[in-house]
Amino acid sequence: MTSAALRALLASAVLACGACTTMQATPPAPSQTAAAPTGPSPRPECAPAHVTIYFTDEVQSAQPVAMPLLNDLMSLVRACETAGGSLRGITIDAAADPGQSSADAAAQVHRRQERIRTALIGLGAPADKIRNGHVEQTGPEAVMGRRAEVSADLY
Repeated sequence: MTSAALRALLASAVLACGACTTMQATPPAPSQTAAAPTGPSPRPECAPAHVTIYFTDEVQSAQPVAMPLLNDLMSLVRACETAGGSLRGITIDAAADPGQSSADAAAQVHRRQERIRTALIGLGAPADKIRNGHVEQTGPEAVMGRRAEVSADLY
């Protein structure tokens, strides 16, 4: 075989191999972190936990009236962790008093959420797991609309 024929054969082989590698599907890269489990926990101790805190004219803060409820919530979190589960997050959804401007309502809800957040952190909840949820402004017809819903997502 002449050197020109050998070069032509070699060039076509290189092109063919190059085409093979670009046509093959590349396997997905392995995930660096495991995907967070979705759905309910298989542990009965880790059922989602929820408390509702109501605000009245006389009690504008979350303490001390709400502390027993938040203590109960954190007891459920600790029971889940003792059973081998974990806290995925705590969400604080709150509603404002009726009859306010949207800016005043948002400020009031933010104050309520921060009071509850501070109380939860004081009870041992990790700050990075607590997030503020949606803000709701209730109408004058809303019964017991001055509230905060605190939910713990456990797994």
